[in-house]
Amino acid sequence: MKGTIFALASVAALAACGGPQGGGKDEGGEATTATAAASGWDATNACARLDKAALGAALGDTVTETNLGLVHQATAVEAATSECTYRLASGGDATLMTRWSPLADNTPASIAQTRKATAAAVSAFSDKPVEDVPGLGKAAFFVPGINQMNVFLDERRFVILTIGSAPRDRAKDIAADLVGTISR
Repeated sequence: MKGTIFALASVAALAACGGPQGGGKDEGGEATTATAAASGWDATNACARLDKAALGAALGDTVTETNLGLVHQATAVEAATSECTYRLASGGDATLMTRWSPLADNTPASIAQTRKATAAAVSAFSDKPVEDVPGLGKAAFFVPGINQMNVFLDERRFVILTIGSAPRDRAKDIAADLVGTISR
């Protein structure tokens, strides 16, 4: 069930953020990918954004394996994305989804739409409200119960960190601290 909630919230967030647009390849795709890499923040390798030792230490566990998936290269109109799954020695896992858009599309309207879509998706499984998190990026919100932090770092970068095995009373703080290391 936890995986279903994460998947629904991730799909809602990506849909609300304006996922892939247009139908085919874009001639400016290579230049856009180069621009994303030159920014020093490669969203196509989420596993490189969050150190597994730091994640393990924050969760009081050991990361035994990482798996990169859902990689999408940026084009002139499509965002670069990826997701890293961190397998924990305890049997749990954590995930990090990263997104970088060539269009500065993290507008107040798209942020509000993403929050609303995430809240609607999660409401089918939980009565806990989505919580705004001030002082973290351009805008951030936390989904209690599944321990998911959604952060719009700036106009182009967005991350979703899910740390389901974190202690419920400290999960939001742990996630906020970890996202602080991702944004650099």
